Amino acid sequence: MNKQVRCRIHRGCHEIGGNCVEIEAGGKRIVLDIGLPLNDESDTELPDVPGFLSPDSDLLAVIISHPHPDHYGLLERVAEEVPVYMGAAARRIIDVSGFFTPLPTLGDFEPLPYSSGEPMELGPFRITPFLIDHSAYDSHCFLIEVCGKKIFYSGDIRAHGRKSHLFDEFVADPPVGIDVLICEGTQIGRDPDFAFPDEDAVTVAMAEHFRAAKGMGLVWCSSQNIDRVVSVFEAAKASGRKLIIDMYTAEVLRATGANDVPIPGQEDVLVYLPFSQKSLIKRQQAFEIPKPYYPHRIYPETLADVASSSVMIFRPSMLRDLKAAKCLDGAVLVSSVWAGYLPKERERIDEMKNLGVTHHHVHTSGHATVDELKRFVGAFLGSRIVPIHLEDRDGFVLLSPMVELKNDHEWWGV
Repeated sequence: MNKQVRCRIHRGCHEIGGNCVEIEAGGKRIVLDIGLPLNDESDTELPDVPGFLSPDSDLLAVIISHPHPDHYGLLERVAEEVPVYMGAAARRIIDVSGFFTPLPTLGDFEPLPYSSGEPMELGPFRITPFLIDHSAYDSHCFLIEVCGKKIFYSGDIRAHGRKSHLFDEFVADPPVGIDVLICEGTQIGRDPDFAFPDEDAVTVAMAEHFRAAKGMGLVWCSSQNIDRVVSVFEAAKASGRKLIIDMYTAEVLRATGANDVPIPGQEDVLVYLPFSQKSLIKRQQAFEIPKPYYPHRIYPETLADVASSSVMIFRPSMLRDLKAAKCLDGAVLVSSVWAGYLPKERERIDEMKNLGVTHHHVHTSGHATVDELKRFVGAFLGSRIVPIHLEDRDGFVLLSPMVELKNDHEWWGV
């Protein structure tokens, strides 16, 4: 048997997003992530991996680290029946988003679940997932052991979310003897978006804005950023307000399977069905979706009455609904997304300002700060380090003398 272990990164060596890593050993191969580039170009090519478009029994599996499209988004284009593995909650979240949004789906794949800390044996590969802190729920990094070599793939990480203890515990007791660490470097060279260092700081700042507002608190954030939704809920409670979530957000929260998130039926959690989601449910005749929420619904005609005592998870496409409901008097908009998304919605934000809605930006990044990356890289003493998911490769080199820069598509030995 060929004992050589080699690796190639199909996308991610020069850009943020689009991760796809192929590892070959003993004549067999696995792929870690198969993501869309962040620019989400419709003509993005499927990575040139044997087994994606024609049968190849040497490809044992595609393993998805978390439910962000830049890590799973090209999976629906794979033509062959390749075994796919991902976290159970991640799979449910992707299913929900595939119904409510234009985000990529899983296609015809029925992924097999993995669990943190439980190794999977696939041919010569032994793959152990580790739950880690990131803005996506059910995010993992991986230890790959094969033919006497050890590779560690970070996926996407951070150390300032609501699972920061996972990061701290990991760097305090990392796996030993790692030959190569493939590590994300999103924040290297970017303008820092850390005016609010962690989720607790986000909660405090949001609560202050809600207390100061005479009308409804509106928070524009990703429904899939469960940490952020929890922060909004905590801020709502701290300011004496109820939380109103749309049905998409409610379904994402349900998909987590967690009990420590704001679920309709809990005290002070209500569900609003925007016109666009109502129309979608009618078109698809998916009437089973709203049924569990009927006892917890709030309707447009009552939004104005509860505006001063409520916080709503909001997205700019809902503006028409809220204008029709006449519930924006004295409202405050808190944007809690990557600042790069704001220019795309500048017209609606300006329209809201003209309606008297004040605007504040309160956000902390879903990715590790430079200092957090230094801690993570520093835990892998003696390991070669290959950066991925970044634009500033030269900046990453400054983190460690063990950094090796690779190019997309090139094979390199482990």
